[in-house]
Amino acid sequence: MDDSNSTSGSLSKLIVGVVLLLGLVGWILFDSSDLPDLPPEQPLSIDELVALKNEGIAQLENIPNKTANDGTRSIEVFEKIVAEQPDELFGHQNLAIAGVLAAEKQKGEADERPKKFTATVAKARESIASLRSFDPESGIAEILDAKLAITVGDDEAALLAFDAAIKARPNDYIPKTELFMHVRNSLDAELRGRAIRDAAAAKIESLVMLEYLVREQAESKDPKVSETLENMQVTLAPFAPVLARQEIDLVSEVPGFIQRISDEDVTVWNRVKIRMIQVFNVLRQEFGYQSDLFRLQRHPLEYVIHDFSDSFYKENPTTTITTDQVNVEFISGDDATAIPELPGTSDIVICDFDLDRQSDLVAVSQGKLTVFSHDGSGANWTSVASIDISPELTRLRVADFDRDADVSTEENYMASDVDFLVFGPAGYLFIENVFDKETKTRSLAISEKTMPSEKIAITDVAITDIENDGDLDVVILSEGGVAIWQNQENWDFHDNTSLAIANPGHVAGAVTLGITDTDLNLQTDILASGHVLQNIRHGRFSIRKSDNTAQTDVSATSFSSADIDNSGTWDTVISSASGVTVSLTDTQPGEKSWVIATINVSGEPALGAFTIDFDNDGYVDIGAFRDTGVDIWRNLGNQHFAEEPTITIPAVGLTACKAGDIDNDGDLDLAVVANGNPASFINHGGNENNWIQVRLYAEPDPMFKVQRSNLYGIGSSVEVKAGSNYQSAMVTSQLTHFGIGKTEQADAVRVLWTNGIPQNLIKPDTRVTFTEKQQLLKGSCPYLYTWTGEKFEFLTDLLWAAPIGLQFGEGVIAPTREWEYLLIPGDRLVPIDDEYRMQITEELWEAAYFDQVELIAVDHPIGTSVFSNEKVGPSSISGFKIHSFLDNQLKPSNRVVSSTGENITSVLANSDGVFTKLFQKRHKQGLTDPYFMEIELGDIRKANTVQLVLTGWMFPTDTSINIALSQNKQLSGPLPPSISVPRQINGTVQWEEVIAYMGFPGGKTKTIVVDLPVEKLNREDGRIRINSSMELYWDSIFLAIDADQTEIQQFPVPLIEADLHYRGVSSRLPRTNNGPEGYEYDKVVKEPVWPPMAGDFTRFGDVTELLLENDHHLVVLGAGDEITVRFSQLPDPPSGWKRDFIVHNVGWDKDADLNTITGQRVEPLPYTGMKQYPPRSSDSLDSAEYRTYLKKYQTRKMDFEAFWNQLKP
Repeated sequence: MDDSNSTSGSLSKLIVGVVLLLGLVGWILFDSSDLPDLPPEQPLSIDELVALKNEGIAQLENIPNKTANDGTRSIEVFEKIVAEQPDELFGHQNLAIAGVLAAEKQKGEADERPKKFTATVAKARESIASLRSFDPESGIAEILDAKLAITVGDDEAALLAFDAAIKARPNDYIPKTELFMHVRNSLDAELRGRAIRDAAAAKIESLVMLEYLVREQAESKDPKVSETLENMQVTLAPFAPVLARQEIDLVSEVPGFIQRISDEDVTVWNRVKIRMIQVFNVLRQEFGYQSDLFRLQRHPLEYVIHDFSDSFYKENPTTTITTDQVNVEFISGDDATAIPELPGTSDIVICDFDLDRQSDLVAVSQGKLTVFSHDGSGANWTSVASIDISPELTRLRVADFDRDADVSTEENYMASDVDFLVFGPAGYLFIENVFDKETKTRSLAISEKTMPSEKIAITDVAITDIENDGDLDVVILSEGGVAIWQNQENWDFHDNTSLAIANPGHVAGAVTLGITDTDLNLQTDILASGHVLQNIRHGRFSIRKSDNTAQTDVSATSFSSADIDNSGTWDTVISSASGVTVSLTDTQPGEKSWVIATINVSGEPALGAFTIDFDNDGYVDIGAFRDTGVDIWRNLGNQHFAEEPTITIPAVGLTACKAGDIDNDGDLDLAVVANGNPASFINHGGNENNWIQVRLYAEPDPMFKVQRSNLYGIGSSVEVKAGSNYQSAMVTSQLTHFGIGKTEQADAVRVLWTNGIPQNLIKPDTRVTFTEKQQLLKGSCPYLYTWTGEKFEFLTDLLWAAPIGLQFGEGVIAPTREWEYLLIPGDRLVPIDDEYRMQITEELWEAAYFDQVELIAVDHPIGTSVFSNEKVGPSSISGFKIHSFLDNQLKPSNRVVSSTGENITSVLANSDGVFTKLFQKRHKQGLTDPYFMEIELGDIRKANTVQLVLTGWMFPTDTSINIALSQNKQLSGPLPPSISVPRQINGTVQWEEVIAYMGFPGGKTKTIVVDLPVEKLNREDGRIRINSSMELYWDSIFLAIDADQTEIQQFPVPLIEADLHYRGVSSRLPRTNNGPEGYEYDKVVKEPVWPPMAGDFTRFGDVTELLLENDHHLVVLGAGDEITVRFSQLPDPPSGWKRDFIVHNVGWDKDADLNTITGQRVEPLPYTGMKQYPPRSSDSLDSAEYRTYLKKYQTRKMDFEAFWNQLKP
């Protein structure tokens, strides 16, 4: 043995021991009250050590994500591991990371607990020094040192550490980009410029890097800016519509800049700088820009070592997780179960073609697409439909392209049949599954609307909902690169590549595509050889090189995503000429993911790989096929697979292999193409373990379409918790399968739909296939509950006229009105303890911004009624006004009929919670067929004024639905209510519009008053029609003809206190009598229901001063938050009078819908008087007072861990 190495190793251990001892002394010295219970002194067994390792990793990953985790336990665990295994890098590196993360987490409370923070920083420094001694070459200690220095505000130390890291890691661009991120706004121009240029040399495609590089070059008058500007035109091409809204056109402007630079026009430099500032002020709000901020920095968790070394396990054999293994055989079909021969078959899929909930097989053979069905047991296969196609169309995808949900299931949901896309060297064809309702038969037909205009040899196809608008789009891979075909409904597909991808040719040469969600942000990303197409919302992608070395294999033949290690993140299974590889990932939800381990499952070349839990033990196994057969490797748990194939299925001439439950017996079989014919291998034994199969339906109502999500939820995620086992899967077909081992009943199933709506099913039955429908409203407005004498009861929703970021179509922003005056009847706000109390809650997937909450008492004589102007509409009709009427002057109409001829007079005669439904067909949520309501006004021949007092509610569209509508050439958006009157023209009655926009009640039940233009009414006829295609429901309509405005008195009610806190979400009450949902305040779901939004919300506690005035100082609520608002009780009104109230709010709400502008985060904050949203930087608030407000109040982030890890054990 080399004595020098031995001495060095002994010295290293000595240093480590001394540092750890000093760390413990420092911990006791600085804050002994926080000293954790020390673990026992006796050595741990290997299994105990592995269990401690697993706890340490879990604790470590939760430090940034779990509010209550301040890192103390993580430090304790890894100190113990280092003491037990001082020769393992695992403990040293993770202890240093734990210290850095703990210091960062505790910084927010450093003023309140200075000893704790000081001690944690000291321990972090000591653990980094220990890591540097143990591993002096990697540069990781230097990177962690820099991050710790930034946390404590030591810029000089951070710069020194970054420089050291750059020298230690010359081939890693991250230390350079992290240094750039740290100094990008530095006042030291030389330092800033050098850091920008060094980072830019790595040629990272990043909007953030591009912004600072072009500005630096413009400021330093560097002629290289011309090349940057040229490249920028390509990079920013997908953002052209966004920039055009701000009157920026780079296509026309950039050539002029370049020419003037070439002409040495010295005046151009400042102009370039100013224009680039304007460009990136716009782009800074884009999701792609925000994503790049994360990509340029490596989170400390990315340096985590997730397991002990291989040598540790060789020296210390340990117990691998014991799965519920059963013996399984795959047996080929006999005479009864064999699939009929179909020579020349090249591809095969498993699906339910005829919606009988039995698996069918669809095969592409030479010049034909054929559908096979069986008798229900996997036997007696027969051809039930076929169609001739080009022999050069050799591959097949199945999906519901047309959303023809017109078949009612046994649960009374709406089901849609699946269609097909065949492709190959001859291009592509869409083939429609056609159902004849009269004969009850099915056939196949080529969709004429989608016939290719030119022949393009297509290599691969992926199908997903790119822009989350509820229909399935198509991603095409060809020799020229990747193309995006946007589904605009009705079999109309539009090539949107130029607006979706800046450099589609970057992936030229790739032969396969995969679908995933790399950063758990509910947006579908695309995998291609060597690249990731990151979905940056609004139908746009950013192409970046993959950090996954296994994915860079240009010979890759398949990518598939699955949760291989049951961690809740999407891992990647890759097959190639080099074998089969699994890349395990970790993810900071909404930010980024990274590879934590790469498992080489097989070194044998594979034509394709697939995932299959063949024995239903709850662990996803890996299968691969080659021309000689199929191999399946058992997942042993704990990130290990069987070294040799657990199952080998010999076959000849294999070219395709798909997994699915062919015989409907609860275990997964294989459909293959062997020797040019379809065949199957049936699983025998897998169903000895229990299983659950989930079938999703996005259309809950057989009569009224919603269309918020593609019908089968393709791209949604499903989680299953069964005992100690947790699993998740991405929905890729009509049926999603989970094995759950010997567990007799699953505890819970959670579905997260592609539009962000979560759904939970508690304790579903096992060994069954169950259906789950989409049903929740995801975004609307904050809710108001009032004290009614015995409890808080739901009254209505707030801020309905004040959406921000809502789009009517791509780039068409909805107007917003930040103020409202809503009526609270006196019997709905009863004093308690000399106070009026209200609860303002945020219970949906959105952020609410309140600038002012004011309560106004309105006293009026008994026998009169008052109404505020609660309508949504332009200021000309929606201004604040209190209407007061004598009760005996409010009369129902003598006759009201709907456009169907139904007499609905009695329904509208009273405000009793029974509502009309005037339409017969709903196309999407919020959009119906056009309809009218005809109202007889009575004798109005001498009337001077005629007013309608209407009480009702409306079910809105959302941004994603609006985007889908804007793409649909056969549908237009909802028509707001208008009023028309009858005219006699040439002997016939024709209806003339007299009010184009009468306004409508926004959201839950509200009352509006409409002044009719008496001079335009037909005084002899006395009828009017209210026309609309909005999803409106009316409770009552009263007429006020020549009504007197009665006396009222208004009094401000003093605000005592407003307190912001977390509450949860109220239990929902079902809709009855066509009314809106109700909510039961006393029944609360405390667990997070909605995915967290990024950004800074208002800290919990007293927020009274923020609500007193309209001063731009907002209270910002996220899902589950509540403001308790208390007002002083006023003296009773005088005898003969009664009291109602009006709540005056100033504020906004932003739906987290995936197509809302900046819907992914709470910023930028709105303010009264802003000209648009997002505000231009030149219009943004920036004063010392405003910055003080932000620092004091806007400091809370939502708890990501509580939502994403909700079902994990």
